[in-house]
Amino acid sequence: MPDDNPPPLSRPQPEQVEGGLPRFHRFRSSIRSVRSLLLVAGGGAVVFGLIIWLFFRDLAGSGLLVMAIGGALLLLDGVISWREVGRAAFGRRGRYGVNTVVIVVAFLGIAVVVNFFLFWLISRPNPLGWLRVDTTATKQSLLSEQALAILDGLNDQILATAFFVIDTPSGAAAWQETRDLLSEFKRRSGNRFDFRRIDPELEPNMATQFGITRHPAIAIENLASLRRQVIEGGDPMQTRQVFDETDFTTALLVVNQVRQKGVLFITGHGERDITDFSAQGEGYGQATQALIRDNYVIGAATIQELGGLLLQAGGQSLPATVVIARPQSDLLTGEDTILLDYMQFGGSVLFLMEPETPQGWRDILGKYGVALGTGQMIDTSSFVAPNPNFLQLKRSSGQFRDPATGQQHPITAPLDVIYMPATAFVFRTVNELTVPLADDGTPYVSHSLLALTTLQSWEETGEEIQYDIDDDRLGPLPVAVAVEAISELNQVPRRLDGEWVRTNIVVIGDSDFASNRLFSSAKNGDLLVNSINWLARDFELISIRPKTRVFRELVLTKTERDFIRWTGWLLMPVLVGSAGVVSWWRRR
Repeated sequence: MPDDNPPPLSRPQPEQVEGGLPRFHRFRSSIRSVRSLLLVAGGGAVVFGLIIWLFFRDLAGSGLLVMAIGGALLLLDGVISWREVGRAAFGRRGRYGVNTVVIVVAFLGIAVVVNFFLFWLISRPNPLGWLRVDTTATKQSLLSEQALAILDGLNDQILATAFFVIDTPSGAAAWQETRDLLSEFKRRSGNRFDFRRIDPELEPNMATQFGITRHPAIAIENLASLRRQVIEGGDPMQTRQVFDETDFTTALLVVNQVRQKGVLFITGHGERDITDFSAQGEGYGQATQALIRDNYVIGAATIQELGGLLLQAGGQSLPATVVIARPQSDLLTGEDTILLDYMQFGGSVLFLMEPETPQGWRDILGKYGVALGTGQMIDTSSFVAPNPNFLQLKRSSGQFRDPATGQQHPITAPLDVIYMPATAFVFRTVNELTVPLADDGTPYVSHSLLALTTLQSWEETGEEIQYDIDDDRLGPLPVAVAVEAISELNQVPRRLDGEWVRTNIVVIGDSDFASNRLFSSAKNGDLLVNSINWLARDFELISIRPKTRVFRELVLTKTERDFIRWTGWLLMPVLVGSAGVVSWWRRR
């Protein structure tokens, strides 16, 4: 029986080729293979070039070339696959991706604009200085209080001429660091400080005019008085900076102050050695360097030589301050008279004493109402572990505030922490005496407390550190005192041009705090130099000085360096990428 259902019409088949595949399918397969090859080759070239650029710095140029070739291959793949790229970009998922990219780019653009605006804002002169915040350990990016005080006191226009050669990487880096510091001085000076750079190799005549024989160097010049101070920098090939803040502040003091004041260290009784610069030594070399940076002329002399200066000058042009640092032997005959005469002529003295100070020195202090204890201070509440006789004096504990007035003295007002080992108790005996008054009511002697111990302290007079209610004096007790006097307690004050001749005295029951070993600890150096400033009546210099910039270097072995390199550049990206792939696979 014939089949009523005719066979279905067959579509014409494309021409068959060798291998059995249609020619159209083979063409599409070839195109996909080329695209895949371009994608793999381009992506691999970009990754490979990036690895070369990151880890083989000598081949950085080759790495950039490989990345450029990879980018060109990816671009060619995008041109060939423009339909797929369009569907990926403008499809539903693609639109989400494009939106994300736009949001990220917009956020980065806003962040860049805000950062540029803030940089412009904080670069303006005062009063916008409060917007600047320094998070470094030593506050090295902002000027110290001392530098700001000196800049505030400028009356004349100052010009800094920097002689730098910047055609080498080290020279360019040195100039960049120096320019940042000079820019900060200019910003905070109220337009009274400016700077410029001159290449001494291109303009040798200018260098000769300023007396520059080696570079880098900076000439600080007062344009009104034409006083000039040249600062020669360090080697720019070294890891430390070429110039620091103290170089500029010292030069500013020189060009703005006609007369340098003298500071004389007394010798001849076993005092501290000002020529000892050993880092862990007991000398005062670092202390003298700090005073020189404050524009003082430093000298050393015996008391007999000081007496010769008294006779020669007749009380005029004497050193502004005399420093007596830990005398170990007693005064010779007549030396006490010379020292008292110096103070009677208006000279100031800094006494840095120890509990074992000889009696002759104690007698001189007694004439101004000050006495030293014979024991050492013990403070179980504030000390440098593990020694309770190594005092730690802190502003937060109220140890710089005078209980009688409730105020802090200018010497210690800027300070926060001081370290003092084996400190003596400083008596203020005028509190127990009737202080004579001059005819106008001025007291002969006036005392101010600089520092004291806490309530958990005492003066230990025995060998064993243990409080004895019968022999030891309970704290808080003074360890540093400032004295303003117009005369000894039993002498008649002198007048000069209708004014009382005054002497300033500072007594500190310790000398170790200013030694090379401890000078840079806490604010020890500031305590010493602030005391000299106050004694010499350079009140504008009393401040916190800039800390030495510390070069912090991370030293690693090759294995440690490779571990940090590979984990930083590869491990984290691989982990994040793997997490993204897993998340994408699960959502499929």
